[in-house]
Amino acid sequence: MLPLHVIGCDAFERALLPLLRDLMETCRNPDGRSWNAVYGAAASRWGARTGLPLAYGLARISEALLRVKGERLQMLDATDTAHAAEVTRDERLLLLLLHLLRRNHVLAGQDFLFDLTEGKMDKELMALALDFARRHSCGTPREVRHDTTGPHLRIV
Repeated sequence: MLPLHVIGCDAFERALLPLLRDLMETCRNPDGRSWNAVYGAAASRWGARTGLPLAYGLARISEALLRVKGERLQMLDATDTAHAAEVTRDERLLLLLLHLLRRNHVLAGQDFLFDLTEGKMDKELMALALDFARRHSCGTPREVRHDTTGPHLRIV
C-alpha cells in the first residue's frame, strides 16, 4: 500500500476514494450498505447538482470494474479509518486512470486500464471512465451560454 498523497492525484480525485470504496462494498454486498448513504455523501460534498451524477458515474464504473476483476479486486473498507489515507494497487490504478482521462490523456489512461484489468481492454469500463472524465473534466473550461431570452414575441 502507498500513502494517498504521493500518487499524484488532485484533491477532487482524492475525495473520490471513500466513495469508490463504499460503492465497491455496496456492489459486493448489496444487503450490507445503502446506496443512499453514498449518494448522500456525494451530494453533501459537491451539492446535489454535481454530487448525484458523480456518484452515479462512479457506481457504474464500480460495477463494471467488479464485473471484470471479481474477487481479485483489492479495495480497502471505507469504514477502516486506520488506512483511510492509503491506497491499494487497484485503487491507485483506478484513481490514476481517472486522473489522466480528466486531463484528456487517453492513451496514457489506457495503459493504466490495461494494468488495472490485468491486460484486458474492457470497452465498457473504458467508455464509462471516459464519460465520467468528460463530465468532471479539469481541462479547459467549457463555454457556458447564458442567452436564455430566445426569440422575441411581437404582438400586432
